[in-house]
Amino acid sequence: MSLFKFIFFSSLEYFSSFIFILVQFRFSVKENLSKIILISLMLSFVSYSFINAELGTISPLIQIIIFLIYIQMVMKVNVINSIIMVLTGYIVYGLVQTCIIAVFSHVGIIDGELKAATTIAYVLQVSSCFAMLILSGLNYYFNGGFSFIEARSRFSKKSFTGKNRGFIIYIIVALMITILSNIVIIENEKPPYLLVASVLLVALVILFYLSLRRDEKVD
Repeated sequence: MSLFKFIFFSSLEYFSSFIFILVQFRFSVKENLSKIILISLMLSFVSYSFINAELGTISPLIQIIIFLIYIQMVMKVNVINSIIMVLTGYIVYGLVQTCIIAVFSHVGIIDGELKAATTIAYVLQVSSCFAMLILSGLNYYFNGGFSFIEARSRFSKKSFTGKNRGFIIYIIVALMITILSNIVIIENEKPPYLLVASVLLVALVILFYLSLRRDEKVD
């Protein structure tokens, strides 16, 4: 496995996911560009290390934790808001990549088991990156996204009261669903891509609906 190739193509995935998250929640891409390049490289090294150590099953969980810590510390948002941001980006990327895999399998580009650090895997990563950047561009052009999360938002006990409690419970459930979906894809020789895409789509629609309601309350 070529370290340079793996880090480069893997970084594209993380970079495009971070761009989408920043645009979706209306943070400045320009101000955070150098930071997301750095964290993208770091996450790629983490992924490479876990694959070489044959610990690919727990890699998604570790990466999500690093995602959360990074956004909480650098973007200065509270725990709940950082989970919302990471979960949204993670599910959208998972949905986009799963759909691309399904299309590639249908047209014969992918035939058999999909393995990391192969030409097909690199093509998939580049395609997923472009798709995420296009979505980010469209989101920015049409002034989409949510504004209820602000930089330096603080965490308080009030976050767990009232209607927020149900929202937080759903976030935790959706996070577990996302992690399990990744494990299913990694552990199966012939992953059920259509089923995984359907589950992620439902989770994403519910998350967007709940987020829009929160956004309306803030406005």
